[in-house]
Amino acid sequence: MVSFLGFPSRPKGRIVAMQAVIVSFDSLAATSLGCFGNEWIETPNWDRLAATGAVFDNHFVDTVSSLAGLAWATGRPAMRANDASPSPCLGALLRANGIRSRLIAAGAVQDWQRHFQFDGMQHVDGREGFDAKPDQTPFAEVVKQAITERADGEDAHAHELLWLHAPGPGAPPEGFDALYFEDFDERGQQTAELTDAERACHPAVYAGSVSLMDHWLGELLKHLDEQASSEPMLVIVMAAKGAIWKPVRASRANASQSLAEVLGDQVARTPLVLRVQRDPRFGDLICVRSDRLVQTCDLMPTLLDWFQVPQDPSSIQLAGQSWLREVLDEVPPREDLAYGDGADLVAVRTPEWLCISQRHVGQQGDEQGNESVEEGASSRVALYVKPEDLWDINDISSQQSEVVAELLTRLGRPS
Repeated sequence: MVSFLGFPSRPKGRIVAMQAVIVSFDSLAATSLGCFGNEWIETPNWDRLAATGAVFDNHFVDTVSSLAGLAWATGRPAMRANDASPSPCLGALLRANGIRSRLIAAGAVQDWQRHFQFDGMQHVDGREGFDAKPDQTPFAEVVKQAITERADGEDAHAHELLWLHAPGPGAPPEGFDALYFEDFDERGQQTAELTDAERACHPAVYAGSVSLMDHWLGELLKHLDEQASSEPMLVIVMAAKGAIWKPVRASRANASQSLAEVLGDQVARTPLVLRVQRDPRFGDLICVRSDRLVQTCDLMPTLLDWFQVPQDPSSIQLAGQSWLREVLDEVPPREDLAYGDGADLVAVRTPEWLCISQRHVGQQGDEQGNESVEEGASSRVALYVKPEDLWDINDISSQQSEVVAELLTRLGRPS
């Protein structure tokens, strides 16, 4: 018996409880984590997770807009607001196959969380800022609640997805806010003279918040290890989008730099690490790195693959591929990915290039979604070499017009 994904479905005989734990953030800069190359922010628990699982170096958003999480729930990209048409939701597909899904999240309910159709949703409060305590931050409250509920052990042998969600790094508590200021003071930067506004957006403050989040990720991983049973478990840690956390000075001020600030790798590339425990199907996924192009809409096929959900291929059209099969090289690698800002910017990413384009002024879509260009319209475009230009500083679009034209063709856009 095979699933609609073409992989082995759940075998007959003893029922094995398949479990998955997802940890997600609204935003998190991949370049702030040790397992993604950062050498000065301490993230030992991210690094430990990476050493026992698989790291995806080229995981990208479907959109950097408010629709960012919608691809998780639908398995479909939503580059623009009008792409967010009703789609089969992941929660309903899991429920129809006897798999319960629960969400523990900090903050207000988001649209993607409603669309997912969780069987249970619980929202917790958290505090940020100088006066907060380290165990009062939003992510800390989410982790503590998850540990409390899992410690009860009532559903230890049930098919279940437990999803933990929190905002990205915010204003950390006292102590963590200045944890990395010494590194800048040693370079001659007088951090004591920073204004409150400068301090709030300083990379050292972001770094302190990342390290505190890493601590609570470690508490969760320790709990999962202590509560480990013989049942298979998939752990996924990811973010809906990246973040510009470190000020980057362009070589020259120009319009194309602003394109990178919206859809460059700092924002569009997000961390993704997964770990498989006690499942012989994926026993080799230990300390593995993948440079394949993957995207947030791949979550649905990944979970359906993990839970071995059979499905009629005619009933659902998935845009992505299972991350489990990507890392095992069992599916063809993608040549490119497309994503947008939910408005007028779109990008195409290949292993060698990032091309960002702004829709033509006056460009409009007809009822079928086809775009037309009014006479006299103009557009902007930027091209960056990957992976060398990590910070998207050197726009070489004027030097590589043929490459730009070819990449825009992939987007279905006039060059």
